[in-house]
Amino acid sequence: GEAKPGGGCLAGNRQVMEGTMDAIGNTLEATYKQMKATVTRSVDMAASMNAMMEQYLVGSIDVQTHVQGIEKDSDAVRIKISVLNRSQLVVQKCDLQLNISSVERRKSVPFELEVDSRPNFEKDSEKKGDRKEKNPNLVQSAFSLKPGKKYEWTITVEIKRMHQCNGCVEIKFPSIGTGAMLTVSHVFGLYLIHRCKRMWMKSHGIKNCMAVAVSFDGGFLRSFFRVPHNEGIVPGSAFKLSVAGHTIMLPVNKVVGAEVELLVHVLGACFPKEEILEDILLELDMYSRFFIERNNPFSKRLDETC
Repeated sequence: GEAKPGGGCLAGNRQVMEGTMDAIGNTLEATYKQMKATVTRSVDMAASMNAMMEQYLVGSIDVQTHVQGIEKDSDAVRIKISVLNRSQLVVQKCDLQLNISSVERRKSVPFELEVDSRPNFEKDSEKKGDRKEKNPNLVQSAFSLKPGKKYEWTITVEIKRMHQCNGCVEIKFPSIGTGAMLTVSHVFGLYLIHRCKRMWMKSHGIKNCMAVAVSFDGGFLRSFFRVPHNEGIVPGSAFKLSVAGHTIMLPVNKVVGAEVELLVHVLGACFPKEEILEDILLELDMYSRFFIERNNPFSKRLDETC
């Protein structure tokens, strides 16, 4: 049979078109892969930059606490909270709260919180008590931290249970890049000794009897119990600790060099657990050792932190 006119030309054009379409498809596929790789790199770079920014902000917020006893027989302690923004950025929409948990089981411990003093923030700080009612642990909400500025709060906390606790101050704020909530935490000890009213007595009426003897550094006792510098710590004087209706009397038995030997007497109702008295004495010993290490008999720092 005879070849149809133009048949070879059509077949050639078809092949050319198929080749062109294949080339276009390959080009589009390569372009897509390149764009996908570029977008992936951009997303990864953005995520990396956000992570670095978040790490920078979290590392730049410095939270400190100082715990002080209150000069009355109660379960309350006063806590001074300071927050410093060491970054070059304004940290906005911050919330500050306090949590308290038991040392052994790390379970939440009930407490009541009252804010005695707070910084003067601008309009972004929330003044209404709505969020406080929903979160009783909240110290302050919806405030901003300016670069290089330090902020201070003083709160009074009444703890409902008689045992050693850990406090945790948390400041939360959204990430500038992702909006995810970031948290800066500061954990500190809330000791039984913090909740004791302490005083020195020039004389006491306790009769001599069998009692446990403990010894502490005289300089520490003078500082911790605020003994006047013109008064001597001598037999016949005594130290007194009161907490939650319980009283511990520590009459001076003898003084040997810098060491003062005290006798331990519990007056009135006994503590609900024997470990409480032991814990208080161990805490006194801990603070005494700290005082000796600092080697400053008239240090005010110890008094500020307990």
